[in-house]
Amino acid sequence: MTNAVELSASIIDSQAVFARASELHAAGEFAQAESMLRDAIARDPSNVSLRNARGVMFAGLKRHLDAVWCYRDALAYDGNAVGVWTNLGNSLTHLNYIKSAIASHRRAIELSEGSDALLYHNLGTSLAEAGQHGEAVIAFSHAIKLKPDYHTARWDRALSYLYLGNFAQGWLDYETRKITGQLPARELPGSEWNGQPYPGKRLVLVTEQGFGDMLWVARYFARVKALGGELLIECRPELVALIETMHIADQIIPRGSPLPAADFHCYICSLPGLFTQDFASIPTMPYFSAPKDRTGKFASLLAAAGDRLKVGIVWSGSVTFGKNHRRAQRLLSFFQACALPDVQLYSLQKGPPVAELTSLPRGGPIIDLDPHIADFADTAAVVAQLDLVIMTDSSVAHLCGAMGKPVWVLLGHSAHWLWLLDRTDNPWYPSMRLFRPRAEGDWDYVFDAVSSELMAFSFQ
Repeated sequence: MTNAVELSASIIDSQAVFARASELHAAGEFAQAESMLRDAIARDPSNVSLRNARGVMFAGLKRHLDAVWCYRDALAYDGNAVGVWTNLGNSLTHLNYIKSAIASHRRAIELSEGSDALLYHNLGTSLAEAGQHGEAVIAFSHAIKLKPDYHTARWDRALSYLYLGNFAQGWLDYETRKITGQLPARELPGSEWNGQPYPGKRLVLVTEQGFGDMLWVARYFARVKALGGELLIECRPELVALIETMHIADQIIPRGSPLPAADFHCYICSLPGLFTQDFASIPTMPYFSAPKDRTGKFASLLAAAGDRLKVGIVWSGSVTFGKNHRRAQRLLSFFQACALPDVQLYSLQKGPPVAELTSLPRGGPIIDLDPHIADFADTAAVVAQLDLVIMTDSSVAHLCGAMGKPVWVLLGHSAHWLWLLDRTDNPWYPSMRLFRPRAEGDWDYVFDAVSSELMAFSFQ
């Protein structure tokens, strides 16, 4: 989301402060810039540019409520300030005041007479946050019409198209991730592969994004291999053993190792665009299975369940993922919803959230598998022996779906595009069931629904 800091200053000293604050903003020194602007506003209280800029600095500090007050103060002096209105809309979006944000962006567009691509992009972002992806596509398209090289708007439009299931248009825009800086700059071997047969040649599939993305697109590996000669697959080390179980790649390259010479390369998340143009063409067969040499290591732990239902749980994705806070939930919520008499819970959680296991009442009837899981092949080995997995959105959901294992995924209000809109099923993973809130933050409703359904499941 982009902030506008282009308003003119009226006093020489204020102009100098504004210029310096802009330099600090560009350098990410938001706190220093905010302090400087605060002092300048005390000397020049009616200066709209300074008040707007101070709001931008607060936004840079993720103090969006403070930013909103700065923008509103600025509008009290000049209600026609286009940049202030769109900045206000941006911060309101972060505060989940989405309707107010949309109204602010529309006011900015009205005042600008529809001439600024940035304003339409910001409007589209708020509409997308509201789940109004059809209208978001229209807004992003306006931005691109005004500025044809507006690649960030094209990327955001891709996601809205994909939410709507418009794969034909969505994949075209999705390719802009290659030029928006979302993928690290790398020297890749050979020329870019566009889906053509490559007999007698070597193709390397290049990893990108997170674990879940690799697990999602692995469904295409067999099809890619069938088109040609030698297939090399790059993946993160934790996935190597699991990808090996597919017996498709001629060589698997752990991420961080040098890529060998090749005739072609292709980023993995470009594969859906080459093979799937509608729901009917989604490959959905189980394409991962548990490594047979790993299943035995969990035998004694799983035997502890006796005749009870064996249910795995995951309550957080990677803590380094920027939007994890919108997906992750407390372990206590899972405990309250799922710790039923006929259910034995197994924690598949990895990373720092595992520490929550020590804070449950009476220690909690949950068996911690973290010490026994070294990689995704281990996770697959235990998942294969569970009756069900219940979790928030993270990579294990993709693994379960790719194995055809029943998995219930608990979603926040603004879920990933792959889960589409409003559906309780998912065309990418037929064994998956989605539990959605009625509104933002409505997690009690989600966990209540899960608890009720789990009770019914355990009685079968």
